[in-house]
Amino acid sequence: MRSVPSPNDQPLDDFEGLTPRQVHHLFHDFLGAGSMVKLVEAPAHPAAVELPLLRFATDLLDELAKAEIRLTAKGNLPGKLVKACYATGRLPDYAIERGITRLSGEDDYLPLQVVKHVLLQLGWMKKRNNRLSLTAKGKKARHLPPTAIFRDFLLTHLRKFNLGWSDGYPQHGDLQYVAPYLFYLLLLLGGEQRPVEDYTRRLRKAFPHLAADFPGRSLDQAASVRLFERCLAYYGLVGLSPEGDLPAHVVATDHFRSVFYLDPDARPEPPSEEEQYQRQLKTALFDAEMGSQSYFSDDMPLEMVEAFQQQIREFEAQGETVRIGDLLGTFPLVPPDDIPDEETARREAERIINALQERRILLLDSEEAQRDAFSFYGYLHGMLLNHEIVPPTPNTTRVVLFDEVFLANIDPVEALTEAFLLALFDLGNPFPADLLASRVRLDNRVVPRERALRHLNSWRNRYQKITPLAFEIVNDGPQIATPSDQQSVQFYLVAYEVLRSPGGTPKTFDGAGVVEAMLEDNEWRITGARFPGFEF
Repeated sequence: MRSVPSPNDQPLDDFEGLTPRQVHHLFHDFLGAGSMVKLVEAPAHPAAVELPLLRFATDLLDELAKAEIRLTAKGNLPGKLVKACYATGRLPDYAIERGITRLSGEDDYLPLQVVKHVLLQLGWMKKRNNRLSLTAKGKKARHLPPTAIFRDFLLTHLRKFNLGWSDGYPQHGDLQYVAPYLFYLLLLLGGEQRPVEDYTRRLRKAFPHLAADFPGRSLDQAASVRLFERCLAYYGLVGLSPEGDLPAHVVATDHFRSVFYLDPDARPEPPSEEEQYQRQLKTALFDAEMGSQSYFSDDMPLEMVEAFQQQIREFEAQGETVRIGDLLGTFPLVPPDDIPDEETARREAERIINALQERRILLLDSEEAQRDAFSFYGYLHGMLLNHEIVPPTPNTTRVVLFDEVFLANIDPVEALTEAFLLALFDLGNPFPADLLASRVRLDNRVVPRERALRHLNSWRNRYQKITPLAFEIVNDGPQIATPSDQQSVQFYLVAYEVLRSPGGTPKTFDGAGVVEAMLEDNEWRITGARFPGFEF
């Protein structure tokens, strides 16, 4: 069976050549190891030092290092400080420059409002008794390299600050959520001045639900103000024209191109021991709460694990589910038996995935999903579309895990049987002892797991190579009553080839087999097995 890349690893025109997995890491690890968009890591990057909004932030931290700042009765920065910042000329305001707005305090100058709130969200300063003061974190931050300060400030600005808080356009968080993708587009297209519509058209293509949140030209207008004018331009990362009106054209500045770059080989870092511990802890607590058993990919961000668990809680609270296939309505589907070749299977799988993304359903594949195109399409058509979920609510996305769907459709003892045989035949890796129960039947005796493992490894050591040839679960075989529902017997057919020594003659075994299993610590484990050429 020829392996093909998962659809999540196929470059898509809708994503301007990125794969869904790369977009996933762009959103959830922006500027990190897995992000295609990265910061130039120069300890004292000259461009990072000069970014206007960042200079305002570092200047405010410097002032706080000297003394606390007494706020106005309204809680605003003092007018004298605001005017001094504006007088630097770093970030002129169209209305102030032309006398339309009279600068008297913080309310008249949005950039300083942003700086104040982001620094508070970072925890670098605190507000107490109507005074601002520097925190211990803020004192340390003052000595960080400019690039590190910029990274922390920008990420907090994009993730925690509401970019649309005062622009008058629909308050849908998804536009802010896709902002990292805009950085990618600017690295691709920003070298020359382009209409804002060149970017919003690509946003609509990549994330079709934005068109529903921002109908007509409202996406063009909201992106112009929310993302370009009141975010990127505040850092001096884009140039806009015309000034003072709704920006119609945008170009990436020299600062942008010197601070950010594209890393086509970006790969996420493996989770740290602490992250693994936190994931395991949250999973264990969640399983104890819900009476469930959860499986998550090791590279899934912790925040996505938490979001998925919250979805399950909502599911339990609402109790109203719908087939995923029903959410597609009259979407045309090709029966798996009518798929003539792998290319068609791959194309039809991508159609389903894209249609689900338009309905805010995000599929995450584990390694098991990366099988041949026919099997993957069969999984989508036969399992996924029949899987029931609580439909996504407005402005939310439902995450659907491969393991969640697969395990809901696969008998756990059947899955254990297949895993046992594959692990037994895989001589290149140690046999996973936790597939065996703590007590295993061996030669009509019950022995500890360690004794059974020695027997099993002794059998494996006879051979230089074992090649699986065929495997099939038998569900219409003999019916054997087990002592309790905590025990199970599974029949199957298996064929495999063994080679005792290099250059020797291979020998083939095939025939019926049986696995005995029991539920131990909420896991099905092997207590006995036999098939042609093997028994314990």
